[in-house]
Amino acid sequence: MTRFAAAVVAATTLCLSIPGNAVAQITQFNLEVVESPALHGRHFGAAGQYELLRGVVTGAVDPDDRRNQGIVNLDRAPRTDAGRVEYRATVEIYRPMDMTRWNHGVYHTVSNRGGAGAAEVPLLERGFAFVRVGWQGDLTPSETNIVAYLPVATQADGSPIVGPALEEFIFDDTERVSRRRLTYPAASLDASGGMISVRANQGAPRTTPPDLSWKFLNPTEIEVTRPAGFDGGAIYEFIYMATEPKVMGLGFAAVRDAISFLRYDETDDAGHPNPLAAEGLPRTAISLGISQSGRMLRDFLYQGFNEDVDGRIVFDGMHPNIAGSRKTFTNYQFGQPGRWQKQHEDHNYPGDQFPFTYATLTDAITGRTDGLLERCRVSGTCPKIIHSDGEAELWQARASLVVTDSRGQHIELPPNVRVYLIAGTRHGGGDGVHAATPTRGVCQNLNNPLALSHTRTALSVALQAWVADGIEPPPSRFPTVVNGGLVTATEVDFPEIPGVTYTGSYNPLSVADHRSMPPMQGAAYTVLVARTDSDGNMLDGVRHPNLAAPIGTHTGWNLRREGFAEGQQCGGAGSFVPFAPTRAARETLGDPRPAFEERYPNHGAYVRAVSDAADALVRDRLLLPSDAEAIVELARSSRSKTQN
Repeated sequence: MTRFAAAVVAATTLCLSIPGNAVAQITQFNLEVVESPALHGRHFGAAGQYELLRGVVTGAVDPDDRRNQGIVNLDRAPRTDAGRVEYRATVEIYRPMDMTRWNHGVYHTVSNRGGAGAAEVPLLERGFAFVRVGWQGDLTPSETNIVAYLPVATQADGSPIVGPALEEFIFDDTERVSRRRLTYPAASLDASGGMISVRANQGAPRTTPPDLSWKFLNPTEIEVTRPAGFDGGAIYEFIYMATEPKVMGLGFAAVRDAISFLRYDETDDAGHPNPLAAEGLPRTAISLGISQSGRMLRDFLYQGFNEDVDGRIVFDGMHPNIAGSRKTFTNYQFGQPGRWQKQHEDHNYPGDQFPFTYATLTDAITGRTDGLLERCRVSGTCPKIIHSDGEAELWQARASLVVTDSRGQHIELPPNVRVYLIAGTRHGGGDGVHAATPTRGVCQNLNNPLALSHTRTALSVALQAWVADGIEPPPSRFPTVVNGGLVTATEVDFPEIPGVTYTGSYNPLSVADHRSMPPMQGAAYTVLVARTDSDGNMLDGVRHPNLAAPIGTHTGWNLRREGFAEGQQCGGAGSFVPFAPTRAARETLGDPRPAFEERYPNHGAYVRAVSDAADALVRDRLLLPSDAEAIVELARSSRSKTQN
């Protein structure tokens, strides 16, 4: 074994936050109004017009505070004369121009890969102050994105920390020579400081063909010459000795401290006023996290950051959306928060291990007892939680583990948690429009256009009512083992649709030991998926009107096509397979699914079916009336698309 390989095997990167004792605070919170009115000057109901404030705030963390002691490498970060560790973070706030119209609620959206901007119109109309705080420390700052500026850890004597890091590349093209950036700079440009392998898919052996080569172009970029015999979807795994690890876990502290400041402080240490204190301090704070941001929110909660340094609650309510059962690869020595573990891509990164759910369980495989609420339960800072996933999260994010134990048995969730599964949707949902020319990309089937955001918005409104007024949200609507909604992939009775291949492929999960690179894999967890009807559409969960009155089959899965790791899961794309327009066309194709004309006598009948389904969801508070109207109007105007 080479010295490099030995260092890789010996490296331990996993470390989770554990509550302890300390003091951290915002020292500079000075935002400027950069646009007033913002959002093109539009008026949003009783809230009126909004203005945008933006700036970079500074926090100073006490490494000895028990609430900070789980931040990896915080003890190796540079300190101020007062013994604190400083960070900076972008903060963006949209607030009503007339703050007498503010609803006294903070609606925080966890920034996804630096994304900025306000929320959906129905939420703007409700008069929130919309806040985003930078937390991801490996992004390149721009004038518009939301980032965290985090310190680099060093050895006690100031010398660089050097350790192994893993980068995975899937090029999804047919080029012979490709370039990719590294998350962390290489400790040396000597070729002995790295090694590369290629494999056709996750289950294939790692190989190093003689015509596979690579070289450093600079400390943060490599060039790969790809070998013959591997298609565009092959997995390239590069392990190298990296340096300059940022203290990524401070991103959690940045969100905690900034929201705590907005909730509880009138001014910062320099006397700058809290921009939300003009009409009294906020009464509530809720947070929405979508995809990467939802995983961050679950991790933020699990690692104890919903308790501020004075022991107070940070978020009264949380809404992790399309996160499945995962957390993030953030609070690690060489963390990469942007990675998300799928069946084909990024499968071997940390951030997806036990615990998976909000109930405290004993894992039958590892023997560990834990849950996402353990730390907030001890500190008395648990929020009310609405957790929502799409169907894709069953196939790609092991969402079944939110409602089962590690062996696939039903569990009961705590009373402060509601869970919802939005049936038939891809990761993130589509635009809701059944376009005349949907795309496939590297997938076998057309991408799924079924919308998810309508339900997510209604659930966010319900969360605020739960937090602010004590109004219970709709009952959980998630498939379970008990109601027969969750089954193994081999038990799904998916129809034999011409041109569509169902293989039952999903994202498996095993116990992984990340002390080695690549990680050692152990016993497998039980991952379940959703039962379907005779059309192949998911039966349980929240069914969008366009799924309750379908014009095709909508799934949360898709497969990669020939030339791009054929047969592997195709990211979060989902599939859309339209029904034949007529019985004659269906019979010619040999499609077992009834044609559009066999389901709906005329276009008006189709519109009525959509309208009835929308009305039912509005009654159940799973769809807002304004969104219901838009969905029905889209159905009314879609005659040519449903009958082609």
